[in-house]
Amino acid sequence: MPPVNLIAPGGSFRPRAIRLPLRAALSTILCVGSTGVAAAAPAPDSATAGTRPARAARTPPAPPPQPVPGASRLEQITVTADRRSQNVQNVASSIAVITGKDLATRNVNTVFDLQYLTPSLQVTPQFGSGQPSFTIRGVGFNDYASNNAPTVGIYLDEVANPVPFASNGMMFDISRVEILRGPQGTLYGRNTTGGAINYILNHPTDSFHAGLNAQYGRFDAGKVEGYLSGPLGHFIKVRLSGQTQQGGAWQHDDRGDRLGNVDRAAARLIAEATPTDSLKVTLNIHGGRDRSDANGLHLYSPLRSLNILYGNAYPIYPADTDRDIAHWGTSPQFAREIGISPDSKPFSHIDTGGLSLRIDQDFTGFRLTELASYDAAARQEYDNYDASSLAIADVYYQSRANVFSNELRFTSRGPSRLSWVAGLYYSNQYLSDQYHSGFMDSYGFDRVVKYSQMVNTISGFGQATYRLLDTLSITGGVRVEHESRRLYDFQSYMLSGSDPGNAPFGPRQHYDYTRPSAKFSIQYTPVRHDMLYVSYSHGIKSGGFTTYNTAAPQVSTKPFKAETLDAWELGNKVDLPGQNLRLNISSFYYDYHGQQIQSAVVNPQTGLVGSIVNAPHSHLYGLEFEAEWSPLPGLTLTQSGGWAIGQFDNFYSVLRADRINGTYVGVYASRKGDSLPAPKLTLNGSASYRWSMGDYALTAGMNYALRSTYRSLFGSLYNVAGYTLWGANLAFGPRNNRWTVAAFGNNIFNKRYDVERNYFVNGDTVALAGMPATWGVRAVISY
Repeated sequence: MPPVNLIAPGGSFRPRAIRLPLRAALSTILCVGSTGVAAAAPAPDSATAGTRPARAARTPPAPPPQPVPGASRLEQITVTADRRSQNVQNVASSIAVITGKDLATRNVNTVFDLQYLTPSLQVTPQFGSGQPSFTIRGVGFNDYASNNAPTVGIYLDEVANPVPFASNGMMFDISRVEILRGPQGTLYGRNTTGGAINYILNHPTDSFHAGLNAQYGRFDAGKVEGYLSGPLGHFIKVRLSGQTQQGGAWQHDDRGDRLGNVDRAAARLIAEATPTDSLKVTLNIHGGRDRSDANGLHLYSPLRSLNILYGNAYPIYPADTDRDIAHWGTSPQFAREIGISPDSKPFSHIDTGGLSLRIDQDFTGFRLTELASYDAAARQEYDNYDASSLAIADVYYQSRANVFSNELRFTSRGPSRLSWVAGLYYSNQYLSDQYHSGFMDSYGFDRVVKYSQMVNTISGFGQATYRLLDTLSITGGVRVEHESRRLYDFQSYMLSGSDPGNAPFGPRQHYDYTRPSAKFSIQYTPVRHDMLYVSYSHGIKSGGFTTYNTAAPQVSTKPFKAETLDAWELGNKVDLPGQNLRLNISSFYYDYHGQQIQSAVVNPQTGLVGSIVNAPHSHLYGLEFEAEWSPLPGLTLTQSGGWAIGQFDNFYSVLRADRINGTYVGVYASRKGDSLPAPKLTLNGSASYRWSMGDYALTAGMNYALRSTYRSLFGSLYNVAGYTLWGANLAFGPRNNRWTVAAFGNNIFNKRYDVERNYFVNGDTVALAGMPATWGVRAVISY
C-alpha cells in the first residue's frame, strides 16, 4: 500500500488549486445534519487534497488503486511527533499511533478508552470523578485536586492543555492520536516526565466533502457526528464538525434509579487561509457543554462508619455483590450548601471553549510558526466518595480555569544534513477553585476549601539532528524552563449549620524553579527497513501545592518540589514490505528523583494531614513491543505489549500519628522495595479480515486488552485485580466509502472488573466498576 500522510503541518504548502465553493451546498447539508463527524470514513485532509479537479467530488469515484508488486499491505503512517512530517518508523523514540478509523471502529469516546488500544498507558478517574490520571510506563501522578499538572502532557494540534479536569473532552473529527512514551520537553510546550498524548485533528479540504454518522447502542446510548469541509472563496477553506452524545445509564441504586447518562455536545470550526504560497493562517474555534451524570461507586468492603466527633456508630453497610450498583445521597445541610436536593444524583458538568491562531510563514531555509491560544473551562461536579446514602465523604467541586499560551518556533526546511527546531514558549494559567466536603455523618460538620492559583511558565527550547552518514544520525536537544506558581486566598473552614463569617486566609505559598531538560539520541540503519536507536532524556514535572481539606493549611499547603526523571532507551524498528511485517521493540530504564506521591504529613496540633510529598529516589525498567502483520491479502493481525517494574529505593512514608504529651508525633515506615502503583503487564491485540465483494467490502474483526494487577500504595486491600476485555466489530459498505453500516461490541464476554479502588475518610474500600458488555450499530454516509 502506498504511503498515507494523515496530516503534515510541517510540510511545504501546496499551490492553491481551483476549489468548489462551499456556500451552494451548505444549506442542503445542514438540513441533513451537521452536528458531527463521520470519523469511520474521514474525508481526505488538507495534506493530501488539492490535486483533484474542481468537479471531481460530483463524479463517480475512481476505483481503488491496485496493489503494487512488492509493496507492503501495511499502512505507512506519517507523524509530526518531532515537529516535522516523518514516517513513524524513522523516528528515534517510542510512539504509538491510533488512527481516526481505529477510534471509530473501537467506539472510543473519551480519553479513558485510549488505554485499551495501546500498551503501557493507564488512565483512571480519580475517585470516579471526571478528572483523569495518566500513567505511562509506570510514571503517573494521582491527585483529585484541580490545581496540579499531570505527568503526561495533553495536546490538541500542538496546543497544550495543562488543566486536568478539562482534558476529558469529547473525541471527534480526529485524524490520529500520537502517544509518546518517556520524558518530553525539548520540542513541546510543557515539560513532562511520563510522555505526551497528541490529538491531530482533521483539517479543511480543498474540495467539498461532508459526512454524517449516527449510532445507537445498549443502555439507550446514542451518538451523532458530522462534518462539512471545503473552500470559501479563492484562498480560504473551512471545516465545521461536531458531536453529540446522549443516554448510556448502566448503573443503578437499590430502588432501580439509573445512573450514568451522558449529555454532551461539542463543535469545532477550523478555517485556513493561504493568501500566498508561502503563508498559511489557521484559526481554530471550539467549545463543548457537558451535563452528564457522574460515575457511581460501589462498596468493595463493608462500610463501618463512626462519627468521630460524637462517637456514634452507624449501621454497617455490607459489601456490594453487584458491581453495577451505586449509592448516593447526602445530608440536608450539605445539600443546602451546594444547592441540590439530598437525593440528587451525582453529576459532572463541564463547559469548555477557546480558540487558537496559527501563522506559518516559509522563508528560504526555515519556517516561522506563531501559535497563540486561549482556553477556558468551568466545572460543577458532585460526587459520592463514600458509596452510600450517608454524608460520610460527599464532595462538590466548583472550578474555573483559563490558560493563555504563545509559542514562537523556527523549523528548518529543505534538504540538508542538518535539521533543527528552536523556539520560545510562554503560558499563563489561572485557577479559581472551591472544594466542599460533606462530613456531617463522620465528623459532625462539613468543610469548605477555597483558593486561587496563578502559574507563569516561560522557556526556550531547541533540538537538532545531524546526518553524519546516510545510515547514521545524531540528535541533541535542550530546554531551559522557568516556572512561577502562586497559591493565594487559601481558606479552609468548617460549616456546622451557621455562617463561618470571615474565615482566615491561609499563608500565601509560592514555588519557583529554573531547570534544564535535555535529550540525546543516536539513530543507525544498518540495513534498509531496519532502524536501531539509543537515547537519553532528562525530564521535569512541575512542583505544586496540596489543596485538600485541612485544619492546618500552614503545613499541608507547603509546596512539593518538581520531580525529575533520567531515561535511557534502546529500540529497534523493523519494517519488511516484502513480508508485510512490522515489528518495533524497545527497552528502557528510568532513574526517578523526587517522585510526587499522594501521602500525608504530620501536624503537631491536629495529627495526620493529607499531602503530596516527594519520594527521594525510585527506579523503573521494562520492555515494549508492537507488531503488525498481514499474512494474507485482507487479513491484518496486531499485537503489542508493555512490561514495567518500578520500586522505591529511598522513601519513608508516615503510617500514623501518635499523641505524646499533647503533641502528635509521626510513625514512619520505609517503603524501599515496594512496587510503584501501576500495572506491570499490559497487552493489546486485534485481528481483522476484509472480504472484497465486487464493488462492496465486508470487514470483521476482534480485539482484546489485558491489564495485570494495579498495586496500590495503601495496601493490598486497595489493589485493582487484573482483567482482560474482548471486543468485536463488523462493517459493510461500498469500496468507495460513500456509506457504511457497522456493528460493534465492547467487553463482549461481560467481564466484571474494577478500574479503581480507594478510600477517602475511613479505611473502608470504595471501587469504581468498569463498563459491562456494550454493543451498538452505526450508519455512516459521506460525500
